[in-house]
Amino acid sequence: MEKIQKALEKSLGSGQTDPSSPAKRPAGLNGTGRQPATGTGSLDIAYTSTRVTPVHDQKLERHRLMAGIERHALSDTFRMLRTRVLNRMEASDYRTIGIASSVGQEGKTLVASNLAISLAKVLTRTVLLVDLDLRSPSVHTYFGVDPEPGLLGFLNNGLELSQCLVNPGIERLVLLPNGRPVHNSSEVITMPRMLQLSKELRDTYKDRIVIYDLPPVLLTDDALAFMKHIDCCLLVASEGRTKEDQVKKTISLLQGYPLIGSVLNRSSETMPRYYGR
Repeated sequence: MEKIQKALEKSLGSGQTDPSSPAKRPAGLNGTGRQPATGTGSLDIAYTSTRVTPVHDQKLERHRLMAGIERHALSDTFRMLRTRVLNRMEASDYRTIGIASSVGQEGKTLVASNLAISLAKVLTRTVLLVDLDLRSPSVHTYFGVDPEPGLLGFLNNGLELSQCLVNPGIERLVLLPNGRPVHNSSEVITMPRMLQLSKELRDTYKDRIVIYDLPPVLLTDDALAFMKHIDCCLLVASEGRTKEDQVKKTISLLQGYPLIGSVLNRSSETMPRYYGR
């Protein structure tokens, strides 16, 4: 575990993060079905055409989405991750982030989902979580929502984006799920309609953070093919699952892309008990 941790820490000090902001892209997408409520200091969103499927605390806890449960002991862990991610993104005007891993089953979707929930609790931000792991989509299973028509409904069937989004009953959070595995995923992930969507998602609402749950870097070319269309990346490794050489190879492949941090999932280290608990 210590070797994996050192490899992850090296990624933060390697100087590969590009502090320059991406070029501004033309906005044009206005089909998310959200309307900001007036008369409040926070971004209270009323979803007019996006499907709303409330997820109860019992289901959140069963699927380990602890960031959505107030006073849960682990919610502070994701608040800390949220603050560090948000600080680094705001410093470079980043609005989109990819959550990546090396070989799969390392907890990247769990981290992406909890981070999305925690970021949505910031009153001045809205969050869109996109399931871009096309060969093994699973965002919908964590939230317990129907993934159809989802991302492929937008890409292949020409549906409006608002028809494909789901609000899981958490304020300021919207999901773009996908429930149908795709074998020609690298072709789909780089099709013109997907690339145009990624551009417009970034620029339509300046308060929004877009999180992409990416495929494992070492198993397909999908993540690397799409990486240049994302502002920055967060790498997830798992104690007992990810090997040191896999982390090093992943970091090497991500060289040149803004890697803003890393998460060691399933760590055996324990945090001191919070003084207020």
